[in-house]
Amino acid sequence: MPYDDVTLSYIALWMFVLGGGLLWAVMHLKRNSRIQQTSRDCDLFQDRLRNIMQYSRELLFRFDLTSKKFDYLSPSCLSLTGYTAEEIKEMGPQEVLRHLHPDDQEKVRLLAAKLAKKNDEREWLGPVDYRFCHLDGQYRSFSDHLHVLYDKSGQPVSISGSIRDVTQITRLEESMRMLEKKFQDSQKMAGLGLLASGIAHDFNNLMTVVLGNAELALMECGGSDGGVLDEVKKTALRAAELANQMLVYTGKSTLVRGSLNMGAVVKEMTSLLDVSISKKVSIEYCLADNIPLIRGDISQIRQVAMNLITNASEAIGDRPGVIAISIRGVDLGSGEIEQTIPPGGLPAGRYVLLEVSDTGAGMTEETRQRIFDPLFTTKITGRGLGLASLLNVVMRHNGAVAVDSNVGTGTVFHVYFPAEVDPATLASEEARVENGEWRGYGTVLVADDESAIRDIAKALLERFGFRVITASDGLEAVNVYTENAGDITLLLMDLNMPRLNGIEAILRIRHINPKVPVLFMSGYPREQVMSQFGHHPHTNFVRKPFQSGELLSGIRSVMEGHCD
Repeated sequence: MPYDDVTLSYIALWMFVLGGGLLWAVMHLKRNSRIQQTSRDCDLFQDRLRNIMQYSRELLFRFDLTSKKFDYLSPSCLSLTGYTAEEIKEMGPQEVLRHLHPDDQEKVRLLAAKLAKKNDEREWLGPVDYRFCHLDGQYRSFSDHLHVLYDKSGQPVSISGSIRDVTQITRLEESMRMLEKKFQDSQKMAGLGLLASGIAHDFNNLMTVVLGNAELALMECGGSDGGVLDEVKKTALRAAELANQMLVYTGKSTLVRGSLNMGAVVKEMTSLLDVSISKKVSIEYCLADNIPLIRGDISQIRQVAMNLITNASEAIGDRPGVIAISIRGVDLGSGEIEQTIPPGGLPAGRYVLLEVSDTGAGMTEETRQRIFDPLFTTKITGRGLGLASLLNVVMRHNGAVAVDSNVGTGTVFHVYFPAEVDPATLASEEARVENGEWRGYGTVLVADDESAIRDIAKALLERFGFRVITASDGLEAVNVYTENAGDITLLLMDLNMPRLNGIEAILRIRHINPKVPVLFMSGYPREQVMSQFGHHPHTNFVRKPFQSGELLSGIRSVMEGHCD
């Protein structure tokens, strides 16, 4: 039956209410679904964040400046510092600061004071690097990127940031700096090597003339008499050793090893030391009996002692003072001497100890750490070669140096050389060839661009029984030999000459006669010359400046074909 208007109105109202309820139910279900999804997303995000924080290698933190406590420390705190987050929080800021390296604490305090001041900025970002003492006692290098938050009045409220362990990076950078320094030092050494080679060559030429004339004068006088000429000869040989020191410093000189008594080497230097140090300084010797022999190059060992003594004299200056020289044999156990240069200590064994002490001003620790650096010097007119050269020699003899020094009380250098085991007694070259009983024969071609050296060599060779012709350069030597090949029995050749050097000239001459005896003479190292000729039985080398006995010994070796 038909409904009246009122009924229809009620039906419409109920339908509206029912629709509204259904709509509300649908919207409520959707809202709950979104809330649940959001909750699940939050849980998932928290899990992810927790995972990231758990396995992150960086330490994240927040420090409340009001309560002076850490609000948050990430789990990586344990791996970076060795301490848990709770242990760090219990320490407090002052205790944490005490875990920093002493050299870094002041830097951090100054930064904290700077950040505590009022500032127009509301936040501050910046890095700070420092070293933190790990629980294992080792310092780790940290890089801390800070974020400082300020309130409206400009007061700092909190500090947050991330801390990264950069120990490996720091070590790599330090290694790179050391490599760069070594490269720079090697560049300096290369330049000095070129300079030293040139100076040594010219200096040795001059000493060859001085030494040759002294020996000719001694021959005229009937031999050594312990007088002025002998002193000239000794001084010329010492001067040649100074030139050799430059080559030693640059690594361009080889060792000529023999069995040495360190005490005897120092005793020989007495007269030379007297004129090398201040008259106000006295030298006290304490040389033990039965000092073990060492295996070394006498000129370089002598130079070590000379450097130490002259340095000690300069440390004392113009004041009265004492230099004490002590030499003795010592037996060292493994690790007994650790603070040596080069680092690493000395292995167990028998050593000869040379100690040189002075009553000078002493050195600061900073200076002591740098005294062996190339070109480092504390002298106004110094060049920084002495101790660097000394260390080079000691290392090439498998030795080590230790230094004790205090400002105001003086310095002691301890130099250790390995003692020789079962030393063999080496006969001198002059005795081997019995120079006094052997006479030369035939014609010698002497080639040198220095007329004074040609004259000295000619005079000495004529005394040995040779006939001599000369040439002023390599090309002239080739031409002279070509014209007189049948008469010339020996070539005495300088290394550095114009037009053709000695090696180039000999290579051409040996196309004519491959077996012609050749004795090279040079101030350069032996291997620089002899590397071209291997073990040719009729090729040898004598180093400038040479004594007459060394010259005759070299000549006999190439003529008889028993070169070493």
